[in-house]
Amino acid sequence: MGRKGNGADGADAGLSQAKSTDKEQEGAEAATPAAKASSEKPQITPEMKAKLAALRERVQLSVGQAVLAMGNLPRYRSQTLGDLQHLVIEPLLRDRLAVAHARSPSGEAGEGEAGDAAPAGQEATAGIAIWASVSDEVAAKIRDQIKGGVFPTRLSADDWTSGENIWLLDLIAPNRQLATAVLANFKQIAGDKPVSIHPIVARSVDPQVLEKMRAKGE
Repeated sequence: MGRKGNGADGADAGLSQAKSTDKEQEGAEAATPAAKASSEKPQITPEMKAKLAALRERVQLSVGQAVLAMGNLPRYRSQTLGDLQHLVIEPLLRDRLAVAHARSPSGEAGEGEAGDAAPAGQEATAGIAIWASVSDEVAAKIRDQIKGGVFPTRLSADDWTSGENIWLLDLIAPNRQLATAVLANFKQIAGDKPVSIHPIVARSVDPQVLEKMRAKGE
């Protein structure tokens, strides 16, 4: 995800207009600078419009990819349309949703921030990583949800980028091989930082790759 004035209001407006007309020439010079100022408001250039349109298209593409991928997994099928706000939109707007692509034979698989998809026909979605960089307090909240069997993890808008602790909250891929490949590529985002892995992710990837990333299976 006008009001109609009463008769008295209309009369007053007409009277005010008549009085201002009597002094029109006197106020002409004073009114001119204000009129010029209002007419000189910054305009959106064609280049800015093009960038905004491209950004909107990338966001829409990323949301569509995430929704389609989630719809194939039983763990997301009970979610409602309203849940997309905290499941997809909030991490997406904070660059905490990454899409991995399976390129055509002429290229290699790669992973980028959400919205970095190549033109249609050149790549297909291999998997999606939903992650957060959180404070110690939020990390404790995530662990409490895991212990309580809460899934998907619920974070507030500000939680997603509240600190330096990297958490991989979910990895959405059609099979174990692709899930492991997406996890390996996630290191491009995490760098040398240790990554805390949600148990549901840890169960879906190769344990050896998990160990190489120095990840902590929660």
